[in-house]
Amino acid sequence: MPNAHAPVTPIALQPARVFLEPTLTRDGTLDGAWWPHSTDLHRELPALVRILEDRLGPILRVRLDPAAWDEVPAHLLIDGRFLRVSGLSATSNMIRVIRGNQDGFLLLVIPPDTAGPIAAAAMRTAARTGNTMSANEILTGCRSAPAPTEETRMRRYRDSDRESVLALIDADRLPGQPSCTPEMLDQALAGTSHRDPDPWADIEHPMIDVLVDPGSHVVGAVSYAVHRDRSAGQILWLHGREILDVVAALISHALRELGGGKPVHAFTAALGLGLAALPTGRRPITRKALEHAGFAARNSWRYLHRGTSFDLPATTSPLVEVVASKAPPGWWLKVHDDDSAAELVAQQPIDGRGILWWFSAADGHADPALERALLLQGEALLREHGAAETILYAAGDPEPSGALFDDAGFAEVDHLVSFTRPNNATAD
Repeated sequence: MPNAHAPVTPIALQPARVFLEPTLTRDGTLDGAWWPHSTDLHRELPALVRILEDRLGPILRVRLDPAAWDEVPAHLLIDGRFLRVSGLSATSNMIRVIRGNQDGFLLLVIPPDTAGPIAAAAMRTAARTGNTMSANEILTGCRSAPAPTEETRMRRYRDSDRESVLALIDADRLPGQPSCTPEMLDQALAGTSHRDPDPWADIEHPMIDVLVDPGSHVVGAVSYAVHRDRSAGQILWLHGREILDVVAALISHALRELGGGKPVHAFTAALGLGLAALPTGRRPITRKALEHAGFAARNSWRYLHRGTSFDLPATTSPLVEVVASKAPPGWWLKVHDDDSAAELVAQQPIDGRGILWWFSAADGHADPALERALLLQGEALLREHGAAETILYAAGDPEPSGALFDDAGFAEVDHLVSFTRPNNATAD
């Protein structure tokens, strides 16, 4: 007897387009973003759940905006297990995926018909550690931002570009970092800095170029320079809102301008504009673009921040020696007659913000009690001189115990990395 029913056409599942916040520390408004291919939950949700379970473990339930989907079932059978589905009121463009104990991760949902460059920018923004923008703010901002096209072009920085470049720089600012001021940008353009003039002596006058779209909107900026002895080039800083096409164009342009036949260093000195290396957690696209262009990680720092509300205990040690430091201006703290112990440089506070540079003890020389005294004495010096918050750069191998910084109220924000491209490097 012939089958009277039409055959069931299997749903062709496409890979889920998901970007999660890399640390999963849950300290931002959102934990990542999802860009579905359609508004058919039966088609889209299984792929999302499978990829999330690889990172988060079993997903028991999802809550979402019913108005954004063709149909919202009460449950879906995924890999032999029921997944409960329910509404999430007053939360357009979001989905909450829930593990055990009602542990929910909130993701931005990007409408399927969103243009690729806009969706990519929105995903990266939502997945940035510490992002404070709402789902609607991210989508509105990315839609209004000029998208990179083949008609973008590079040109020299002009005075009229100042506000646009400052906005690009500020978009990549880490917690604890001050905003870049017009004066700081002008000094960088002039190749000088009142705060830290020494690094500028080794390079020729830096160039700042901008990438503009067909409407003459500035979508990216890069600064680069050549060493005075012509032995190497430097990409000093670049900003492009973590849009891959923009960042890649800025790097390629700087390499062409610096010329071949010599190594090129990147993010080895901020030269007055803030960080001394690239925060790779917040700027993964820039890191990938550098690596694609032939750069390799050179050295790294941990970036930690302590706000104003932490009360420090008074801990000192007669073994800690404090001497004046000229570069940077401040104090150098070290252990008497022990060159293998940990060391600390406390930088003179500016506008209520102090900076500590931590250098770990040599292998086998760590003394937790002494390192604690070293850190707290450095903090006490900063407070005596007006610091209300502190940035800590920690370097060293092995790294000090996390408890040392945790006990002093510091939270790790990112990992800072410098890069070098050898003179024979080629892009992948």
